[in-house]
Amino acid sequence: MNFPEFDRVIYKHNPLVEVVCQLRFPPILKISHQEPVELQDAIRFKYPLFETTRVQLPSEISQVVKQLGLPLQSEVAYSFKSEDQRWSLSLTKDFIALTTSSYERYEHFKQRLEEALGVFENIYKPSFYTRIGLRYQDLIIRSKLGIEDRNWSELIARHIASELHEPHFSSSIQTIVKNLVLTTEIGQINLNHGLVNVEEPQVGNEEIAYLFDADFYTEKKLEDNKDVWNVLSQFNQSAGKLFRWSITETLHNAMQPQPVESVSV
Repeated sequence: MNFPEFDRVIYKHNPLVEVVCQLRFPPILKISHQEPVELQDAIRFKYPLFETTRVQLPSEISQVVKQLGLPLQSEVAYSFKSEDQRWSLSLTKDFIALTTSSYERYEHFKQRLEEALGVFENIYKPSFYTRIGLRYQDLIIRSKLGIEDRNWSELIARHIASELHEPHFSSSIQTIVKNLVLTTEIGQINLNHGLVNVEEPQVGNEEIAYLFDADFYTEKKLEDNKDVWNVLSQFNQSAGKLFRWSITETLHNAMQPQPVESVSV
């Protein structure tokens, strides 16, 4: 799948609400049986908040385990958060993930991920990565963009949600939930999108918004660190093109795009 080419921009009104990068690897039992003291010591100035949680098995697996008379075992997960809780690093025996609700541009995100991954690889030395995913969640809230009077058909591209462009019943649509799975040269894209209800804490009102939830991933075995960054770079570029392909010029302009060169790093 090749998306049309668009100039890269940074939106002044950034619609991203969450970005997650997860890297899976063959289980490292040391992580389950020892608290990550070395890891915490190396990153605690950026991620001072620490907590341990137990991740329960999915209900269908739990039922099978019970039927077999085996003890239920939950998986330990470690979470390291920044003081403002906008950045979070998660670690289990088979994955490490970086999550942020304060995404500005890929270069900043990559720098954070490189630092964390470098420390992790130095301590735990994973054999290779079995899955790499980069997920972007964009939420379009019209009131935040000053375009409450615009119909969704003026903001969302017809090829993404043709129902919104039907004059006979578009005004009656309360919700849309769509899923699109695309194959690319290096992996797959799982795109979930549609109308959702959001509550604005400042005014206490509910508003209908449009969510784009795009998960880019590959399950190809990756051993070389250089290959990891090449894949993530391609995912990032595709994410920008996919989002721009999914919206109209009207919405694009409402978010006030700025050329990357004019935005300080």
